[in-house]
Amino acid sequence: MTSIFRNRKRWCALGLMTMVLLVQACALRFNFHGGGSVNPDLETLSVEIFSNEAQIIVPYLSQEVTQQIQDRFLNQSRLTLTSGAADIVLSGAITRYTVLPVAISGTDQAAQNRLTIALRVKFENNVEPNDSWEQTFNSFVDFDASEDFSSIERERIDEVLEQLTQDIFTKSIGKW
Repeated sequence: MTSIFRNRKRWCALGLMTMVLLVQACALRFNFHGGGSVNPDLETLSVEIFSNEAQIIVPYLSQEVTQQIQDRFLNQSRLTLTSGAADIVLSGAITRYTVLPVAISGTDQAAQNRLTIALRVKFENNVEPNDSWEQTFNSFVDFDASEDFSSIERERIDEVLEQLTQDIFTKSIGKW
């Protein structure tokens, strides 16, 4: 009886080791920090200053958008920033900046407001031109209408830009 038990134990151990090896072999490894599966021919990035074409102009928004896009790509890929010719060139414009009521209370007063920002982005891949694209990205954040918007505006802008830059980065690296 003990020899059957030992054989069963060996088979279980062998089966378990086989499963572990299969799971490790099939695991999807994707790492933004190391550049993911970025084409090794892509090394440099240029992000042009985003112009502000929105009806409402926030003085620092153009620079903030540009900086946050640069930071996203530099922190989550192996690309290096350059101001001259580059393998990847990002450019665009802020096309919308609005603060509008989205929820009305029982007293016909705004209960919630929404900050919306839209960016038109042009992605030029100078190594693989067929991977170039142009698209408009929109994002928003809702906030309590009783808050003083001027005191929370910068924080709300950062929240919206966090989502926008992630969407732009995801679209950009989608084929990499």
